[in-house]
Amino acid sequence: MKCSAAIVIFLALLTLPCSAADGKGGAESQESDNAAKAVRAIRRAADNGNAEALRKLGFRYYHGDGVAQDSAKAVALFEKAAAAGDTESASNLGKMYEHGMSVMQDDGRAAEWYRRAAEMGEPQSQFTLSIMYYKGQGLTQDRVEAAKWWNIAIARGGNQAERIRGMVESAEAKLTPEEIAEGKRRSAEWLKAHRAVN
Repeated sequence: MKCSAAIVIFLALLTLPCSAADGKGGAESQESDNAAKAVRAIRRAADNGNAEALRKLGFRYYHGDGVAQDSAKAVALFEKAAAAGDTESASNLGKMYEHGMSVMQDDGRAAEWYRRAAEMGEPQSQFTLSIMYYKGQGLTQDRVEAAKWWNIAIARGGNQAERIRGMVESAEAKLTPEEIAEGKRRSAEWLKAHRAVN
């Protein structure tokens, strides 16, 4: 009797790891089903031209989340989203090209995408574009345009402005008074035009 009870307990213990593994597989399967449903919903919105959905679908392809990882498709979706006015997609493309993330590193393309995001009002892209102008990275060096863009980035205020203020002051110390004045004039002109639009 004791021997058969021990065998039953032993056999029960042997099945536990299988049951736990089956449970894990079930959870993974459910996550996979949920990801597939999410992708279908995002794809429907993206097919209708929704810029946010295009960006989200781009991230899904970039990370291989619910779809097969496909960097080229991710870039194409980010480009469509940016063309539809999605600032985050334009900024992300700038970062991707600047750092060679899933694309061939290209400072010229990075500057182009940062400029688009900067024109849409994205402060980090405005500051990054100012650095690129200051250094001549991916575009012709232009210290006045650099001053214009860092003044625009600071004008919004907040943590971003405080974080970059020291770097801007250091860079401005290397500019002529005429370059600083012209940069401020251009930034004021840009801000006035964009406040009228918004």
